[in-house]
Amino acid sequence: MSERLGAYTLLQTLGQGGMADVYLASTAGIDAHVAVKVLSAQRSLDTESCALFLDEARVVRMLDHKNIASVLDVDVSGGRHYLAMEYIHGADLREVLVTCAQKSSLPSYEFSLSVVAQAAAGLDHAHRRCDADGKPLHLVHRDVSLTNIMVGHDGTVKVVDFGIARSTLSSVHTSPGIVRGKPSYMSPEQCLGDKVGHRTDVFALGIVLYELTTGARCFAGKSDFERMLAVVQGDYIAPSDLIADYPPELEKVVRTALAANPELRYASCAALIEAIERVTIDCGWRADAASVQRTMHELFGDVKAPWISVDDEARTIENMVLPISALPTAKITRPDRFPRGTLADMFDPKHWVADDDDAVTRGRRSMRRSSSPYLAA
Repeated sequence: MSERLGAYTLLQTLGQGGMADVYLASTAGIDAHVAVKVLSAQRSLDTESCALFLDEARVVRMLDHKNIASVLDVDVSGGRHYLAMEYIHGADLREVLVTCAQKSSLPSYEFSLSVVAQAAAGLDHAHRRCDADGKPLHLVHRDVSLTNIMVGHDGTVKVVDFGIARSTLSSVHTSPGIVRGKPSYMSPEQCLGDKVGHRTDVFALGIVLYELTTGARCFAGKSDFERMLAVVQGDYIAPSDLIADYPPELEKVVRTALAANPELRYASCAALIEAIERVTIDCGWRADAASVQRTMHELFGDVKAPWISVDDEARTIENMVLPISALPTAKITRPDRFPRGTLADMFDPKHWVADDDDAVTRGRRSMRRSSSPYLAA
C-alpha cells in the first residue's frame, strides 16, 4: 500500500483495532520512519472518541521518557484524525509470549523483570508529570496490558497507547459507575467504577509480570463480567501452583502488586522497581536491557526493519523465529489448573485466542457491589 495522509506516506499496516489502525509511514525531512495511528472511520463520527484520541496526543506530548513512545505530530486530514509516533522496531509482549509458546517455553525471569521494570519506569515518569504551571497531571494510564508494552529488538521497552488515560488535561471525564479498560487487566477499583490512582497501573503491571513468568492468564473468564468478578475477588492461581520452583521472592512481588486493596499494593511504580531490583540481586539475576535484547534475538533472530523488506511477501513468522534452547523450559506442576481458552493455553498455540486483549471496555456500567462476595465479606 502507499497512501498519503497529511505530510505522511502510509507504507504498510502494522496493526488494526476497534479504535484505530496503525501504519508504518515515512515523511519528507525525517530520515527515520514513524508509526501513524489513524482513528477508524466509524470512531471519527463519534465526538467522544475524537476527544479521547486528541487527549492521548495532548498528554503524551507532555511526557519525555525513554520508556514511553513519543508522539511527534497530531492533525486532521480529510476528516481523518491521526497522530504520528516514534516507530518501535520490535514486538508487543503478547507476540513475545505467542512466539515462546511455539517452542513450549517461557521468557527468562531476567527478561520478564527487566521489561516490567522498564515499563514501570516510564509509567512512574507519567505519574509524576506536572503541567506548565507545576500542577500534577494525576495521570493514570488505565490500559496497561501485554499489547500496550512494546519490546524493541535492541532491548528497549516502551509503554504505548494512552488512549484512555485519565489526567487533569482530559477533555472526556469518566462518570462515576462507568468503567474503561480491558477486563483482564483492570484493577478492582477500576472494575467497580471507583476513583482510580497510580496504584491501578501498579496492579496492571503485576498482571503483566504474572503472565510473563507463568504463561497463564491471571484473571480468566468466558465473559467480561466473569473476568471482572475474578479481579474483584482476587481469584487467580498462585504462580507456585503453576510453575515448579517458582521463586518465592518473585511470587511475593507479584502478590503485593496484585493486592485487591490498593493500600496494600506498592505505593508507586518506583516502589515496584525497587522490589524488582531486590529480587534480581537476591536471586543473582541480571535484569537489564542486554538480557532483553538477548531474548529478543533468541526468539526472533535478526529481523530487518519493515521498510527494508516492505515488498518481500516471502517473509513469514516461521522464518523469523530461531530456536530458544537457551531459555528455561517451564516446569508445569498443575496443568489441569490453567484457565482454559485464554493465554494459559499458550502451551498449545493453536488454541490461543486474543479474547479481550484488543477489546477495551468503554462506557459500560460497573459491577453491582452486591454481586461481589469479596466485598460482602
